[in-house]
Amino acid sequence: MNTPRRSFRFTCSPEEMPVVEEMLRLQGFEFEDDPFFSPARRLISGPRPLGSSLAASFGLIYIQDRASMLPPVALDPPKGATVLDMCSSPGSKTSQLAWLVGPKGMVLGNEPSPVRLANLRRNMHVMGLTQVVTCCQSGEKLPLPDESWDWIQLDPPCSGWGTVEKNPKVMDIWKDDKVGPLIKLQRELLREANRLLRPGGVVVYSTCTTDVEENEKQVIFAREELGLILEPLDDVPGFDLQAPQGCEGVWCLNPKIGDTQGFFVARLRKPGKAEEPVPYTEDPVQAEVVSDAQLREQGIDPRRVHAEIGMFGGSLHALPVQALAMLPDSLHWQGLYMGKTGKNGDIRLSPRVRLEGPGAHVDLEGAEGLRIIEGLLTGQSLTAPDSVPAGSRTALLRWNGLPLGRLNVKNKRLIWSER
Repeated sequence: MNTPRRSFRFTCSPEEMPVVEEMLRLQGFEFEDDPFFSPARRLISGPRPLGSSLAASFGLIYIQDRASMLPPVALDPPKGATVLDMCSSPGSKTSQLAWLVGPKGMVLGNEPSPVRLANLRRNMHVMGLTQVVTCCQSGEKLPLPDESWDWIQLDPPCSGWGTVEKNPKVMDIWKDDKVGPLIKLQRELLREANRLLRPGGVVVYSTCTTDVEENEKQVIFAREELGLILEPLDDVPGFDLQAPQGCEGVWCLNPKIGDTQGFFVARLRKPGKAEEPVPYTEDPVQAEVVSDAQLREQGIDPRRVHAEIGMFGGSLHALPVQALAMLPDSLHWQGLYMGKTGKNGDIRLSPRVRLEGPGAHVDLEGAEGLRIIEGLLTGQSLTAPDSVPAGSRTALLRWNGLPLGRLNVKNKRLIWSER
């Protein structure tokens, strides 16, 4: 019997990836490149679950089935793009899209379920993705203008037959007429994606099922009923692609024990070419913004921040420039949680904020540094070094030059705390 191999990808910048690889190796994890996507890796061995690694704890990697990484690869938005992810939680593809568009881009992750939305926001917070904003709306009726998006990811609810290795009873749960409501919902979501697409815009439709009714026949519906154009996808290295039924140029994978789950991916383009720029919203979010001086007081170089940081009651949230320009306040969208404000108006950044600047810092290196960091995450404290001046409230923790997060300073001791 084949042993399932975990797949993961880096969520940090390309420049930081070699340092995170070294962090993983020093903790005993062995892995190899996966050629279809440059940040993707396949785990070979490890002393414990990958999710317990420091790289995972600090949100520098994300554990994800390699087939699940295919839809953002197919969409392939450019750096700086704005992308709509219509069915977002838990954020696997949302965070991958954020990596693709970079810190100067923007991804709107919509999740209709409040419970799942909370999970999505937690995951984005751990990874520190300031370019991601989230909302909780019905995906079939998003309060957004017609023809306002060039890039859309649609990974709708499906029967999940491709996850049979992980969920052995899934094909018994979703069978016969039980799949009918899912098929109807998928078509409604495709209609909404078509409404929101600008001429020339692209939507990637994907599922984790092998059901032809939810896959190939939905692509035929999109072509014949909605007028979308199927753009053939090139072969992708490292995957055993199956022949689709009734439409060519899609990625169709059956479950492969110990390798990948089943998946379906199609790339569809709206005919025409957009003549006008994306319109600015007439209902922008109004918020008091943290000043550059306040950021410097927190040890952050404002030039490294590619978003405003707004104050909402007692919370701080990132406000990407594109989101402020495009998204109406009536959408009730929320930027990444960045910290909180005190009663006297002072700000306290979340320990997850990795942004650098001229403030206090703690530099650790090598295996001994990792041992100290593991201790900090389990509640131990550390004597503040000379690089933490008297009166400092926080200090940026770095390992081999890689910023990890912010430590609290109390009585000349350093503590990791997310309270």
